[in-house]
Amino acid sequence: MMLEPQIDREQSDYEATLTLFLSELAKHPTVIDFQTAESLLKNSTELYTLEVEMKALAKDAILYKKIGKERAYQETIERSKVIEAQLNDEPILIDYRRKLTAVTELLQYLLQNLETQINEELHREN
Repeated sequence: MMLEPQIDREQSDYEATLTLFLSELAKHPTVIDFQTAESLLKNSTELYTLEVEMKALAKDAILYKKIGKERAYQETIERSKVIEAQLNDEPILIDYRRKLTAVTELLQYLLQNLETQINEELHREN
């Protein structure tokens, strides 16, 4: 019976620490920059429409390939590539991708540090 209160306390300590970590992470300039870029991209209906169309064409192309419609597949892939090239030249999308890369690198760095600290702590306990 003594274990249950300790487990509850450990879980609430974990939840409090996690909440604090996420709160601090949300204040990091890299995260803020990414969220701003993401919001701009989501608010661009033209880019969103092009992205949806490109994804639909890619799905259609896969279907055409599966059923052996080679000409339809080639035409659909070509239309998809034209849209992809158009999207790749959009400054909003370029900025979004850069900031996505930066925030991904930040998260990987934090996770690697956390993993190292946990492993060191486990090693000390043994």
